[in-house]
Amino acid sequence: MKEDKVLDAIISIVGKELKGIESKLAAPEINALEKLKPGIEKVLSSAGFVSESKYNSLKTRAEKLEERLNKLEGN
Repeated sequence: MKEDKVLDAIISIVGKELKGIESKLAAPEINALEKLKPGIEKVLSSAGFVSESKYNSLKTRAEKLEERLNKLEGN
């Protein structure tokens, strides 16, 4: 599962759990989930997950390098 989707799933689960007590929370506390996002992203990244945009960027670079290697090898 890609990091973006895992992060969205985690935020969704936590959000659902907080809905039960949402009426008792002040507005700034409800937005606390968005403040947690960078920390969650860091944890997921350290666990080996990468965002879809980073994956696509690395894939594009790898494809371009492969093309250059093929040209150098004369294929």
